[in-house]
Amino acid sequence: MLREQFTQPKQFSRAEYEKMRTYSKRWALGPDAATSKELDVFYQLGLDPLKECQNTSIMSRFVTTMGKIKGRKETNLTWKNQRRMGKAIRRAKMMGLIPVLSKRELFRSPLDYSHSYRR
Repeated sequence: MLREQFTQPKQFSRAEYEKMRTYSKRWALGPDAATSKELDVFYQLGLDPLKECQNTSIMSRFVTTMGKIKGRKETNLTWKNQRRMGKAIRRAKMMGLIPVLSKRELFRSPLDYSHSYRR
């Protein structure tokens, strides 16, 4: 009983440290390489996202409603195309094609216009 109250030199050894250490699994940052190559539209069609920076309908698909770039876990793009897509979105925002702080609605239903300007 007295022995447990005191720290012993062997408790500082590498072997004792390895016994106490727990390994945690890394966070999922998106699909693995093989899966993302199957799901990535740009990879499948051989397109470069940087060349599509002026196509706002494609860019808005990868932006949240608050204007933030979606993560790779949501977009299912490859690492390379995710970086290029982020760069293309930032370029489109600097050119003024995409709003900086919100997502532009491309298509509105006719019901949205029906209530305005009634006499």
